Amino acid sequence: LILYALLPTLLQGGMIQLIARKRKGEEVGLSNGISLGALVFLPLLEYHLAIKSFSIISLFTEAAFVLRNLGPDAMGTLLPVFIVATIVAVILTLLFTYSEFFIVLDKKPVLKAMGRSAKLVILSWQHTFLIGILMLIIGLRVIINIVAVLIVPALLVFSAGLLAMVTLTQVGIVIGIILSLVGLFVASYFTGILNVFANAVWTYTYLELMEEKQTKEFMTG
Repeated sequence: LILYALLPTLLQGGMIQLIARKRKGEEVGLSNGISLGALVFLPLLEYHLAIKSFSIISLFTEAAFVLRNLGPDAMGTLLPVFIVATIVAVILTLLFTYSEFFIVLDKKPVLKAMGRSAKLVILSWQHTFLIGILMLIIGLRVIINIVAVLIVPALLVFSAGLLAMVTLTQVGIVIGIILSLVGLFVASYFTGILNVFANAVWTYTYLELMEEKQTKEFMTG
């Protein structure tokens, strides 16, 4: 549980810096990523905790909680609230798109990074369509992650259970364990590819926007 709560933030901070350095042609390695991620771990964790309540997934989870425990009538009453909250969450998510990169790459404090991100998104209005497409890709990635991580191993375990019922119990258990480990490895591998791809796209977009912004400031300065 501790690793699940803390390790993704540590690795994301390191991955963003490794991608940025790789873009510059620098040699990077796994140990460098862990060290670089540790340097920005606390502010990045603070940011993730601050925006967690505004995430779309959190809102859907809360809506499902209301529907399951309070019933359809209560859900119908609170539906406008959830709709407004979802719209606000989408706007905030869009405005804070680059907050993590300001924290990791520019070493900005959390609140200042969020403000800088909102300003960059507003000033780079011509990239709004691109940002929207990227958000769709991220959403699709989340769905694929859920399918890959949860459904694939579950199907393998279920099939192994059926095999155990019709064959020797010990043989079925061993086969089930092997199939589950293979399925978990394959799901984790493809999930990792999607995660790296998404972070690379966002990092490259951020760096290009910052370079364009600096060029404009130089030309008008």
